[in-house]
Amino acid sequence: MLRLRAWRRRDTLGAQRLARDLWPSGPHPGGLGWEAATDQLPRRAVVAVRGRRIVGWAGVARGEIQVRGVSADAAAGRRLLAWALRTAGERDLRIPVAHGDPALGALVAEAGFVPDSADPVTGMVRDAAGDGPVWPEGYRVRPVRAGEDAARVAVHRAAWRPADMPWAAHVRDRVDPAATSGFTPAHLARLRRALLFDPDLDLVVEAPDGSLAACATVWWDARGGCAELEPVGVVPAHRRRGLAAALARHACVEVARRGGREVFINSRPMDEYPAPAAAYLRAGFTLVERGRHHVRGVTARAT
Repeated sequence: MLRLRAWRRRDTLGAQRLARDLWPSGPHPGGLGWEAATDQLPRRAVVAVRGRRIVGWAGVARGEIQVRGVSADAAAGRRLLAWALRTAGERDLRIPVAHGDPALGALVAEAGFVPDSADPVTGMVRDAAGDGPVWPEGYRVRPVRAGEDAARVAVHRAAWRPADMPWAAHVRDRVDPAATSGFTPAHLARLRRALLFDPDLDLVVEAPDGSLAACATVWWDARGGCAELEPVGVVPAHRRRGLAAALARHACVEVARRGGREVFINSRPMDEYPAPAAAYLRAGFTLVERGRHHVRGVTARAT
């Protein structure tokens, strides 16, 4: 029997297992685990359950919908899309469709969506083999240590405080100076329970004075041979030293050492926030098109 119900926190593992089966036609299971653990998934979300197994999920947020699992269970996908359209209650909508997911493409076409040629779904990829990192003098990378939870949370919060992030000049005045990162010890605890989390790949960079200068989590999937690097953050006082690029290259070394073939980063060049993509390009990553957004009810530049 197929049924839809609201997404519960304990559904994360099942949704990650589905993502693992579907990759690369959708989110990497690691990135999905990060978003779920840190409350970044759409607040309006449901899972499709057949028996005890999650066979799809959908979410709705601010004019964008997500539907996952159509290629694995067509009936579930059809019901999930119907739920998403009904829940959104809007005419102007967009939905990401991976190139490797023709079943979803056909389903959304039936619902009146068309691909937008100017709105690709992108990411950045590098072969795991290749040059390793070059660290600034006195800096070193290591896994988070036992008993270091407070420092691990603090380094992430410092790196991701909105007012201190490396925004482009034309958007800095739009950032609330009082805003703070929402990452908490509870988020860290949830992160560690996610599928593919490996404490040896939850990394921090130690500065010459012993403080933590940066952090990153590598989500290594031995089944697919691909890891995702998510997130990467550098404390403001330690930026412009190449730490983000070095962390990305270090992730590639670690994945290659485990027999992996590539590392994925869910990032792209953005005018308003150019620093991350620039760092990954320096680390040898390339921008790839993974799909297209399909739109309905707006002027679309159809391919």
